[in-house]
Amino acid sequence: MDGADVDGSVHILVNRIQEMSVGYEGRLELNLIGGFADPRAHSERLSISILHAFHRQMTDIDLVLACIGDLNTTYRGGIAWPFIYGVGVYIKTGEIFPAIFPDKGPDMSLRTARIFTNGQQQLMDIYDCGLGLMRLGPFTYPPLRGVDLWLQQSDDLIVSHLSPSPEVEPPNFSQKIRAALNFIRKHQFPAITVFPDGRPKFYRKIENGGMWIEIQY
Repeated sequence: MDGADVDGSVHILVNRIQEMSVGYEGRLELNLIGGFADPRAHSERLSISILHAFHRQMTDIDLVLACIGDLNTTYRGGIAWPFIYGVGVYIKTGEIFPAIFPDKGPDMSLRTARIFTNGQQQLMDIYDCGLGLMRLGPFTYPPLRGVDLWLQQSDDLIVSHLSPSPEVEPPNFSQKIRAALNFIRKHQFPAITVFPDGRPKFYRKIENGGMWIEIQY
């Protein structure tokens, strides 16, 4: 939820879960994982904001795991690093385990561009459980001034100025940002060039290999 409208996003998330769980008994459980003791205290502010947003919900929500802040921090050479960058969940058992995802799914440049330009602040629900498809858009974002200037900068400068935690970013961070910047430069008005008919883009995950492919739906 970094950079998102936390209150609005949490409200949408809780409502979506309630819609999907109609007819099922049980409590709503919150597992909050991520964020560490970064020197700018960015993660701390975000974690507190998320906890406050869940606390303000009308529905009872049980916090069962909070691996955040100091509890998710280790130190290497005097620099704070997160223990865990990502997690997976065994759906059948609910067991949570540390995980790294080399494949982030389709159209990462489009998805990153939406966040990078702050075109829309709320979280985007990109998976349709009913259809078993990933769905992107339609959405738009404002043109980004200075995109050509950013593309001329070194990787080190991009990381130091465009990351909230530049000391601990993975090696491909600048590559991901450059790809998003190039996408923004090419598609300044995505409502016209990316979603010309005002319809979402749909993707299906193929069984062999697990890759996402765009489909017509």
